[in-house]
Amino acid sequence: MYLENKFSKEQIIASKQFTINQKDILNALLEDREYSIDEVREIINNFNNKEAK
Repeated sequence: MYLENKFSKEQIIASKQFTINQKDILNALLEDREYSIDEVREIINNFNNKEAK
């Protein structure tokens, strides 16, 4: 069984995998726990697909 690597909020924000805008979104939305990269991408996609109110 394959276990995904999990990263802290700080590690994700410091990562070069995400743009500055994505890091701003993640800084606001992520909680103080660990996430897989797939989870983080899903959070970004869900945020970007929401309609503006």
